[in-house]
Amino acid sequence: MSVFQFESEGMQTWLQKLRPTRFEDLIAMNALYRPGPMDYIPDFVARKQGEQAIEYDLPEMAEYLEDTYGVTVYQEQVMLLSQKLAGFTKGEADKLRKAMGKKQIDILNSLRGKFMEGGMKNGHPEKVLDKIWKDWEKFAQYAFNKSHATCYAWVSYQTGWLKCHYPSEFFASCLTWAKSMEEIKKIMDDARGHGIRILSPDVNESSATYTVNKDGDVRFSLGGMKGFGANIVDLILKDRDENGLYTDIYDFVERMGGVVNRKAFETLLYAGALDGFGIKRRQYELPGRSGQPFIDEIVRYGELFRNDTVDAAASLFGDIEEMKPERPSVPEMAGEEDYLGFLQKEKELVGMYLSSHPLDKYRFEMDHFTTCELANLANLVSECELAKRSAKVCVAGLVTDYKQLLTKKGAPYSRTMLEDYSGSYELTLFTKEHEQFFKYMVPHDALFLEGVIEERYFLRPEEKAQGKTVPYTFKLQSVTLLGNVAESRIKAFGINIETPMLTPAFREGLVKVIRKHKGSIPLEVFFFDPETRYRIQLKSNKYQVAVSEELLADLRHLGVDQFEVVKK
Repeated sequence: MSVFQFESEGMQTWLQKLRPTRFEDLIAMNALYRPGPMDYIPDFVARKQGEQAIEYDLPEMAEYLEDTYGVTVYQEQVMLLSQKLAGFTKGEADKLRKAMGKKQIDILNSLRGKFMEGGMKNGHPEKVLDKIWKDWEKFAQYAFNKSHATCYAWVSYQTGWLKCHYPSEFFASCLTWAKSMEEIKKIMDDARGHGIRILSPDVNESSATYTVNKDGDVRFSLGGMKGFGANIVDLILKDRDENGLYTDIYDFVERMGGVVNRKAFETLLYAGALDGFGIKRRQYELPGRSGQPFIDEIVRYGELFRNDTVDAAASLFGDIEEMKPERPSVPEMAGEEDYLGFLQKEKELVGMYLSSHPLDKYRFEMDHFTTCELANLANLVSECELAKRSAKVCVAGLVTDYKQLLTKKGAPYSRTMLEDYSGSYELTLFTKEHEQFFKYMVPHDALFLEGVIEERYFLRPEEKAQGKTVPYTFKLQSVTLLGNVAESRIKAFGINIETPMLTPAFREGLVKVIRKHKGSIPLEVFFFDPETRYRIQLKSNKYQVAVSEELLADLRHLGVDQFEVVKK
């Protein structure tokens, strides 16, 4: 991802199959991965891997087609071949190139006679020349200039090299220039997949753009917070450059009081930008010495201190140390509900969860048991309605809002807002569905929902008046707490290990991980030997595991990144 020209899913797949070993391979893929020439990619890859013989219509063609394994890829190859095979001048060859590039069929046809005549004069069979020309006519529909493909491949190689050798800086730059929140989320997911942490903004470490700290983590920018003006960001950075880092929350408000108002302070607080001062977010909400919330006390203190300093008047406080607001003493979080509440505020201000995502611990279940993201569920309903077909669907998400309402006839129904990594979906439950499932719709609970997309049983009066047919909807059939899904649906869990990995240290580490995640799901191990190509399956009689995202993370840390899930 984020590597120029190579970030699409299809291109990634073909590059992994190609396994490029030289720069010329990248140039060719840049030229081939477009409508038309894509048809030649399987042959190109098979020839590169030695799975298909490299053949030439004429032996003389090898000189110019060897780099592309016998596949004509570039306009320049046609130019050189026309000179070699049929005696075209450089001017005629360039005329042929231009005709191909501009799809000028008439000019191509006018050059055919000269090609056939010159080729036969050089001793080449007419039948073979005719085949070559017909291939070129087809090639003219998508002919690509090698110099262009080379420039693209060079930028691709540079961005790939930067991502490999300077991944933190690469991701920070990509995030700074991302054009949408959706793009930012994808880049952040990719960064985390490469083991790079994305840290919340911090008044002592963040800049106006995304930056990299001394530990190689990417720090969220101060300018990336919603409703936080660039003028305030500039003032914080200017003050920090001139007067040094902020030592604590008191030092921060003393220097920035009056500049950072109550609203801006709240943004910094719930975005995590003040976490580095060691005061928990919960503490700011509790009453201080005056009975007002600590956040109000500290903001007011900063305003008074700054006014006193600017006016050069006598101290308003007398002994200023005694007048500093005293922070309330509370645990870091007062429970799961507080934790999720702060994450929700963080999302509202930053646009996404940064400290963590409430669904992170259920990532395994979501990856292996859901069939549709919530953001795509409405589109899937529309597709089924258009095609007049039903579909079974499994989705998962966090309950972010729940409302119990009454119909005009007084019957209870509910609206529940569910959210996953992709987005949200509003689930409306009527009559029997509401009665059966409303007890699960608890805010902050993570749910796994199974249902079917099919016709509704009724039409609303306004729909009948509009002449509508029976619409389709998502009908809920079962609900399970997301944390219970893996246990009830996995028959066995397997890990793939290659024999070169087998060392005493690896074995010791693997046993520790398995014991750490003890559970009730049978464990299998698949050993693969690259030299003999043997693959052996072993079932453990001693160990069973609890399959979760934490288990997968620990296994990846050991170098085990291929798993097999046998579902019931």
